[in-house]
Amino acid sequence: MSWVPAERVLEVVKAQRQVLAGEQARAAQFAGFHATERAKVDAERAQAVHDLGDAVLPSLEAKVIARAAETVGLLGLPAEDLPAKVEARRAWLAARVGEVERDPRYVQRELLLHPRTGSLPRAIAEATELRAPASEVVSTCDDHPRFERLLETGFGTPEFSAPWWRYSYWEDRSAASAIVALFPGKTTFAEVRAEYEGAKSTVAVFDADIARHRAELADVEALVREHAAAVDEHQHLDARALAHTRGRIVEHLLTSDASLVSQRLGRAPALRLLFLRASGLAAKLAYLDGVERVHVGEIAKDIEDRRVKLEGVEQRTRRRWAPMPADKFAKLAVDRRPAYERRWQRVGKVYESVRLYDRWDRGRYYDDLLWWDLMTRGRYDGSYLPDVTEFHRRHPGYRFEPDTRALALSAADMRRRAEEEAEDEEAAEDARAAAAAIAADADDDGGPLAGRVDAS
Repeated sequence: MSWVPAERVLEVVKAQRQVLAGEQARAAQFAGFHATERAKVDAERAQAVHDLGDAVLPSLEAKVIARAAETVGLLGLPAEDLPAKVEARRAWLAARVGEVERDPRYVQRELLLHPRTGSLPRAIAEATELRAPASEVVSTCDDHPRFERLLETGFGTPEFSAPWWRYSYWEDRSAASAIVALFPGKTTFAEVRAEYEGAKSTVAVFDADIARHRAELADVEALVREHAAAVDEHQHLDARALAHTRGRIVEHLLTSDASLVSQRLGRAPALRLLFLRASGLAAKLAYLDGVERVHVGEIAKDIEDRRVKLEGVEQRTRRRWAPMPADKFAKLAVDRRPAYERRWQRVGKVYESVRLYDRWDRGRYYDDLLWWDLMTRGRYDGSYLPDVTEFHRRHPGYRFEPDTRALALSAADMRRRAEEEAEDEEAAEDARAAAAAIAADADDDGGPLAGRVDAS
């Protein structure tokens, strides 16, 4: 059996670590790219949700609500009589605003709350100032570690009965003398005790006053905030009620089975297209997060496992300074960059197929609508994505069958995207070549995402 010297083993360990460092940097670059793209998609999704809400419920008129409820399948919505509830809320807000404005505390809020001249802040400041001397006496005594014992044993009073021959007696006397020295003009601990008890009583009185003033101040501030909130709600009641109801309807649409919703909205083509756009963008956001989390997470875990193994090899080699068998060294020295490159290529192809997809109108051609299969043309397994798993659970017999009408313009779409996004002629040619590859139904190894390592 041949052996490889320790020096050579350590050289390979160092080289392999450099490879791992490069892959870690690549993962960090991909994470940054994903964060940027995610923000873009989320902004598009928010706009799509807003547009869908505007279209599905233009106003809160009873007939408009009834029509929207019938269209989207929320048949119980008209029975809630939202216009009447809005008017009842408006009346209550108006009455409450008037009630608060008649409250003497609100009328005199400036006199009560002004930071410099308000009666409540001044009362708190004065009480705090008057409390300070007594508080200093209390804290001075309490800070001494033996003061509490002196109080409990009654030192300086007839009740104090500790025998003079005990060591604790002399410790108490020493502590009492030290405490008395802290108070000029006092000669006995009994005088200090009396001053302490009086100061503690004074602090308690002022603390009660301060607490009462602060409670009054908090009540007035709460009243002012309530008035401001009620006025603001009254002024924007219609818009907020409309936005809230739109949100309920849109949430119902986007959390229901997209296939069923799309079929139901078939009688309202414009609304269906808005729904498909919002639904598709929500799915895209979830898919991009899933691809980044799972695939890049697996690569990151592999890098970390490999790093730990290299660290173990280095420690054993340095400790024993022994050569390594050639067969083990051959496994250690394998260049892992091609394997990582292939994994990044696969991640890039899946990620880009989702990121670039924007033909939401194609969803109308599918009775069983799974956005993952439309975005990837059914080429990639998405079983690690919760939405995809849930869809297959609800559709046990589902199998993706591409609709020729939905795929007819794939090459044209890619060509259009290339012409819009390419910054120079060379980039445009590359994108057109990718479009041609899709048009020719290229396989996974030669698809339009080959060569896109970091998806940037």
